[in-house]
Amino acid sequence: MRLSPVDAFVAAGLGAPEAPPTPEALAQWHVAALGQAVAHAARSPFYRDRLAGLSPDFPRTLADFASLPLTEQADLTEAHARFLTVSQDAVARMVTLSTSGTTGPPKRVAFTGADIEAIRRFFHVGIATLVEPGDTVLILMPGARPDSIGDLLCQTLPRLGARGILGDPTGDPVRLAADLRLHRPDVLVAAPSQIRRAIDDAGVCAAAGATLRTILLSAEALPEGWKDLLAARFGAVVFDHYGATEMGYGGGVECEAFCGYHLRETELYFEVVDMATGAPLPDGHVGEVVFTTLAPRAMPFVRYRTGDAARMLSGPCPCGSLLRRLGPILGRIERTADGPRLTNPAKGAAARP
Repeated sequence: MRLSPVDAFVAAGLGAPEAPPTPEALAQWHVAALGQAVAHAARSPFYRDRLAGLSPDFPRTLADFASLPLTEQADLTEAHARFLTVSQDAVARMVTLSTSGTTGPPKRVAFTGADIEAIRRFFHVGIATLVEPGDTVLILMPGARPDSIGDLLCQTLPRLGARGILGDPTGDPVRLAADLRLHRPDVLVAAPSQIRRAIDDAGVCAAAGATLRTILLSAEALPEGWKDLLAARFGAVVFDHYGATEMGYGGGVECEAFCGYHLRETELYFEVVDMATGAPLPDGHVGEVVFTTLAPRAMPFVRYRTGDAARMLSGPCPCGSLLRRLGPILGRIERTADGPRLTNPAKGAAARP
């Protein structure tokens, strides 16, 4: 079993590429990095007032940082431009996201060219878990627009000596089977909803079984039992990725041990908090995932609520990593008059078996 390549990414970010990263070293580094992140975020109109009055040496501890207010998704929806730390001219890509379950304005997330290169760097690391030199990767994620997820993967794969091919993002079984037979990919990258129909199609299953070695699922939470079903039907090893557009797409990816997501710890700081009170929770307790962007970004986020429910898993991982991981996403958090409740993790019609 190989050590997760994310460990080397974290070690390089800590400035000690030859030393295995430890939880103690990472926690110490996080305190300093969060101070810089807060200072950068305060350049935006949204955080300028919210973070006013903090001492120059804030935070002294991770507990200090946890005293800051949480950022709601509604804050971004209502006034995305107030999150910007750069001029509109410096924005290389603006992504518009529909707000699930509402008819209100969409969320918009901005990226500079440097932000996009950071995404490529993490994609390079994350997909190295399941891609080998010489591989062909069939990508169903949208890729028609420059620097969309599919396009970024196609840009990144040559760094690993692999090549990406964009498939049909609708997941039409006839087209997917044709692409599998034509290109004979070693790896498939898709969202669960994109292969919902294909998983029951005998032609797709036969074509997949004849060529695929690994599959990377992303963009949506996996219903219970879905991964095992897909692995059995397609005859491939299935890895899951966790991320969100606000994170810069990449948040964490499973290793060969499949014991949680190895996190992008030197560019994102993750916490799990009580769904109702927002209080930090110890490892092993289910709560809401929140994150803070650590690297300077066009649009920084401080303690941003994802709406995802999970628990943090303390190390070590069977792959050899000593670092914590994020456990599987257990559902979406819906806020009701009676308090928060967990809803089905599947999106749309991906809910099966």
